[in-house]
Amino acid sequence: MQAYTGRVSRLRIGGLYDQLRQAIQQNQLIPDGARLVVGVSGGADSLALLHALHALAPAAGWHLHVATLDHGLRGAAGAADADYVRGLCVAWGLPVTVGQADVRSAGGIEAAARRARYDFLAAVAHEVGAGIVAVAHHADDQAETVLLRLLRGTGLRGLRGMALTSPLPFHPELQVVRPLLFTPRRQIDDYCRQHALLPREDATNADTTLLRNAVRHQVLPLLETLAPPIRQSLIRLAETAALEDDYLSLELRRLWESSACVNTADSASIRREVFRALHPALQRRWVIGAVEQVAGAEWVDHVHVLAARQIALSGRQGARAQFAGGAHLRVDYDFVRVEKAEQVIAAFLLPPDTDVPLPVPGVLRMASIEIGVETVPVGTAGALGIPQGVLLRLRTRREGDRFAPQGMGGHTRKLSRWMGDRHVPLAQRDGLPLLEIAGEVVAVWWEQGWQISARWATRSGDEPVYQIRLGVI
Repeated sequence: MQAYTGRVSRLRIGGLYDQLRQAIQQNQLIPDGARLVVGVSGGADSLALLHALHALAPAAGWHLHVATLDHGLRGAAGAADADYVRGLCVAWGLPVTVGQADVRSAGGIEAAARRARYDFLAAVAHEVGAGIVAVAHHADDQAETVLLRLLRGTGLRGLRGMALTSPLPFHPELQVVRPLLFTPRRQIDDYCRQHALLPREDATNADTTLLRNAVRHQVLPLLETLAPPIRQSLIRLAETAALEDDYLSLELRRLWESSACVNTADSASIRREVFRALHPALQRRWVIGAVEQVAGAEWVDHVHVLAARQIALSGRQGARAQFAGGAHLRVDYDFVRVEKAEQVIAAFLLPPDTDVPLPVPGVLRMASIEIGVETVPVGTAGALGIPQGVLLRLRTRREGDRFAPQGMGGHTRKLSRWMGDRHVPLAQRDGLPLLEIAGEVVAVWWEQGWQISARWATRSGDEPVYQIRLGVI
């Protein structure tokens, strides 16, 4: 095993060291006196980062703690890399935590290794009282990241690549800094040679069956033969995208704080007329932001965003778009809402065998819910068209109930079959609120909205027209 036992060599001013120092100072990445964790794998980039930070630390008053993780993917070689980093830190007088994981049984090894790495860095940071984690992503990593996201299909947020500083993935209470983000790999290699650093080589980095490695060793070199400055072009694209993405984020924040939006921990809502008037770019951004808030999603699929935006613009009341993480977008009478589906459904269930009259118009309050029936403008889509004074009842389902769904020309079908087609959980079917007129089911509450019978839905010229609101007290 290679060993490095010498002291930190005298730094040559200029090149990587100077770029790193300026990046930290100009962007205020690491405040004086900070305690920070440095992620080190033993490769050239992380070794150079640690060497330069260690040299800068005394003047800045930083307290460095090294963290290195063996992912359990390379057997003895991975363990040897961790031992090498441990020995280096002992020689340099730096505290170090060595971790071990086993991500081989995970479904997606790359994603699992990334998650394990960030979880480990966060755990070390919390243990040593550090609020900042430094990693060695460099300019070539940035170019690869942008190209990878282009290949996978991305929007503006993906094109911005990585930032100099951002919340640590999966652990937003911590900050991750990337001081080498504008430093090309060739300068890192030069730095290691100048200072007699002996990086470890990870053989898996040459495995071109992994997409990132294929981009690094095959795709980018090919593109360089066609457009030599391709790496610089991709980095400039990331910088431009970051500026424009920041502007959209600012506009979203203004919208988020306006009276048009209502936000809670489990839902985000915006008035339909306001949403329709927004620029399409801001419509998409609102959908992404709402899903991230409600579901805690780190990344929202672009295809799902496009589908949800279209439903928000043209969907009927009750129309829904599903997202990963247990959230969905739903169209209400006045609002477009993104919600945690199952939590909201359970809150509105009625006791089985409920059967009570509902005032038209008026408000009914029960143990945990409030239902209001109120007049809305003539021609309102999706409202319930009934004459004033009709006896409307709120109840739960009974044997033999039938319902006339939209799109079936007014024909009815068994309510139990309708519920089965919509995958209503068996445990919830007896508690779903129904509206009845003279024994006929005229509306069913599902997917956080009223599904109006085709036989009772309003049409142009119908009056009076009523809208039924259901809410938790």
